[in-house]
Amino acid sequence: MKLLYFALLSLWVHSFVSGQVLYKEFFFEMPIDKAKEFLQNNSKTLKNISFGKGTSYAFRKRSLVDHEGSLTEINIWSKKNLDLDQASDYLKKTRAYFESNNYKTVYAQKDWSNPILVKKNLPCIRFTDQEKSVVIEMDPRGQGSVYNVFITFYNYDWFLRKAKGEE
Repeated sequence: MKLLYFALLSLWVHSFVSGQVLYKEFFFEMPIDKAKEFLQNNSKTLKNISFGKGTSYAFRKRSLVDHEGSLTEINIWSKKNLDLDQASDYLKKTRAYFESNNYKTVYAQKDWSNPILVKKNLPCIRFTDQEKSVVIEMDPRGQGSVYNVFITFYNYDWFLRKAKGEE
């Protein structure tokens, strides 16, 4: 009986946590101190992330966004400053990467791959995973000769509540 109890408990915990994962070991509503500890303990691997050949993204100190002590979103951005052509290349390669990993593009601006033409008051591109547990948003930011590409991970349900003004 105990074995069945622990098996069911383990399955429940796994399904709860896996449905809430934002990125790697970071999950939605994780205590922010635990998230910061994980970031600190894994800083080397989290400062060189590839989302497509030739891309390099990094977590920063401000990557973890919390509300009332719980992780609500993750922001990462290109590891180095990019020029206009590099930023456009990052956008194309990163979109291809997410789509090849079974993320569905649910929104993209008409000129999504050209940072100069991307409307600043709208997201550039949004993706969701097959289970609809994570929303990923990608945006170029910058001007002139200096750009960065930002990627934000949200919990799907939280994102919908926020979009409806319920959060």
